[in-house]
Formats: sequence, structure tokens, C-alpha cells
Amino acid sequence: MAKQCKGATRLDAMEDDTLLARRSTLRTEVRSIRRSVFRTRADLLALAPATLVLFAMVAAVSPPRSGPLALALVLEPHLLVAVLVVLTPLAIFGRARTLALALVLALVAGGFSFGSEWISLPGSGGARHDLSVMTWNVQYGTRTPSEQATQLEGLTADLVALQEVEPDAAAAIDGDPVLTARYPYRAMRPRNGAFGLAILSRYPIDGITATDQPAMLELIVATPRGNVTVISGHPRPPDIGTVTPLRLPIDYNPARRDAAIATIRGHVEAALAARDRLLVLGDYNTSPREAEYAVLTEGLRDTHVQVGEGPGWTWRPSRLTFLGVGLLRIDMQLTGGSIRPVSTSIDCSLPGDHCRLLANYEID
Repeated sequence: MAKQCKGATRLDAMEDDTLLARRSTLRTEVRSIRRSVFRTRADLLALAPATLVLFAMVAAVSPPRSGPLALALVLEPHLLVAVLVVLTPLAIFGRARTLALALVLALVAGGFSFGSEWISLPGSGGARHDLSVMTWNVQYGTRTPSEQATQLEGLTADLVALQEVEPDAAAAIDGDPVLTARYPYRAMRPRNGAFGLAILSRYPIDGITATDQPAMLELIVATPRGNVTVISGHPRPPDIGTVTPLRLPIDYNPARRDAAIATIRGHVEAALAARDRLLVLGDYNTSPREAEYAVLTEGLRDTHVQVGEGPGWTWRPSRLTFLGVGLLRIDMQLTGGSIRPVSTSIDCSLPGDHCRLLANYEID
């Protein structure tokens, strides 16, 4: 009887071991199925970076100029960064090879599209320069006239180009003794609203031309190293259609901006034809991804592309000023002739939707 009990015990133990083994196998199979399902779903997400790659290829040949696709082109770098940040962990931890391959291709396409803009060869770091320049859209209505003047008092740049300067702000600048001592030469074209301009200079200026349609100032600055023609402009921004109380953008029409840039280009081309040393400054309301950027910069050197590092973003929506950084690069410093960029930097510390864009130049 005892032997029968021992046999039964062994049989029960074997059955328990078999059951445990089957459970373990089942759990392994379930985990394998789950991983397979996860990888399959993750690989479906490869459509996002693949779409970006296809869009970049098509836009490189024929960039859209208006409509939702033009707006997508403006936001292309942000879309790429978002896709890489969100999907890379899924590709790594989920071992989703198709997704990983699509992300690598998207990264390569982004490098070809705007890598040279974000990563520049080292400049001379500003150790030697002949002219320092700042351009800044002060965003009218953001600060009082006295605050506007006070925030300019700490500048050390030789030349300052301002956009969205209203008459009361211009009067405050004119009446500020610190600014008068530092910048005795100036060209002021204030206007109510967004299209007033001003240029402050340590050096004598001459030959001032001003227009309102588009907002533009052109003049000659007599630097110790010779004359420099300066064009400061502020074309109207594109018309952007939005929906919902969050003002989500869905449409993009840059026709008025493009017409303004075409007019300014006429002045640029005249200066280039005369072989002038040329500085083109201001808020041009076009990003480097747009076709109009190529129109604006033809025959010129983009200071940020030449010596800047990172995306160089200078604009952000007013409600995102607290970020302390820009989100689009629409403020420009461009050069033509024998004036070369040495270094550039961005200051986003002050209130407003635009950052200050600063640069140093050598003059031959």
C-alpha cells in the first residue's frame, strides 16, 4: 500500500512538472506573440518617417508655394524632430527593424535638406571684426516707449536695425541721451502698427531711401573700413488660415509677402550690380525651407548658414515667449560683396515674439 502511495506521489509530481512546463511554454508563446504584434504595429508607424522622406524629395524638386503643403514645408524640421524623438525609443526597445530603417532614412534626408544650415564650419569666433550688427523686430505693443529705449541702451553693436517701430517708440529713442551718445546717426521711418523701421548707427549714414510698400530702408554707412550699403526690410507675413480656438494653422498664402520680397530684390540686385558691400537685414517672414528664401538670398551669403550653429530660430508665437527660444528662422542677416561674416548669435531673453539676431563682420 505504501508503495502504491509513493508511486502515486511520483506520478502527481510528474504531472505537476508537465503542467508547469506547459504553462511556461504558453507564457513564452504569449510573450512572443505580443512582441510580434508590437513590432508589427511599430513597423506600421514607419509610414510617418517614410512620408517625410518622400515629401522632402518632392519638395526639393518642386517646393509648394501656397496651401497646406507649403505650411508643412515651413514646419518640416519640426516634424522631423518630433518623429525622431517619439518613434526612436519604439524602434529600439521594440526591435522594429522596418521602423528603425525608416527613421535612419528620415535622418539622412533631413541632413541633406537642412544639415548645412544647422551645422556650419567654425568661423574665427569674433576675435577680430570690423562691424557688429544687430537686427530686432521689437513687436509693437509689447513694451512701453521708455522700455523700448531702455532695452536698447545696453547694446554694443555698431549698427542696429529695428522693425515694428511706432512713432512714440521712435520719439523715446530720439530723446534717450545714452542712445544719442552711442548712436548719433539714425534713419527713422516709424509707423503705427507693424511696419515702422529704424536704423541706428555709430558711423555716418547717407543716401537714405525709404518706402512703405513694402516697408524698407536703404542707406549707406561710412564705416572706418569703407562704405557699406544697408537694406533693412519687413515684408508682410503670409496669410495663414486657422481653425479652432487654438488657432491651428491649416492654410498658407504668401502672395503679398512674395511681391514685397520681389520689390526689395530689385534694390538688392542694383547694389550687387554696382559691386557694393551689402548688408541685407530684417524680418523677411520667410523660412529657409520655402522657395521664396532662395529668391531672397540669391547672390547673397546667409550669415547663419556661413558661421551659425544650430537651427538659428528667431521667432516664436507670442504666447510661447516663456520658452526663451525661437521656433522659426525668419529674421535674416545677409551679405554681398567684400563683407564677410565672422560670428553670429541669438538673444531670446526679452519679451516679444522675435529674438535679437547679432553678427560680426570683416570688411575688405
